[in-house]
Amino acid sequence: MSTGKILLVDDEPEIVKQFKRALKSEGYHVETAASGEEGWEKYQSSYFNVVITDWRMGKMNGLELARKIDTQHPVTKVIIITAFGKEFEETIDPHHYHAFDYLKKPVEMDNLLNKVKEAVQRQDGVVAALEDWVETHSDEAARPIMATLSQQREKQLWSAKDILEEIKGNTERGKQEYKKIIQLTIDLLTRGKIQ
Repeated sequence: MSTGKILLVDDEPEIVKQFKRALKSEGYHVETAASGEEGWEKYQSSYFNVVITDWRMGKMNGLELARKIDTQHPVTKVIIITAFGKEFEETIDPHHYHAFDYLKKPVEMDNLLNKVKEAVQRQDGVVAALEDWVETHSDEAARPIMATLSQQREKQLWSAKDILEEIKGNTERGKQEYKKIIQLTIDLLTRGKIQ
């Protein structure tokens, strides 16, 4: 069974119902929203490992939602769902909009579940890389970073930006290490979006 918290944003109730059932059967905690605006509101009030969103919805579409999420928590993975596969492929690069990937409707449940599993694993990989970095550096340099990581894990706020901001404020010595972590995080996030 998988673990993770998923936000499912789609204006088609039947799709929401099917996706939610499949994701819950795999052990995910699932919350839903019927619009991009409602999705953004829910996202701001809670932490989600993965956001699955329809591309075309009312005022705020899935790409706009992905962009907003990336500004707050670049580690959160966004998967775009679209019935307009050919148009989407020809006109839009989902990575440009900070989306992890996209799936065409009708979505095969196995494809959806595999993509969500991959997204959660990638997200965990970024956090693990920061933890590995802590293990390879002196206790003196790593102590404030480890404290920050522990606090972040407890709150389930795995945003690289949040972690780095905490590290920056914890110690003067951390400022030198901060530059190294920024580059590591940028490299990890860039690789995660490209692959």
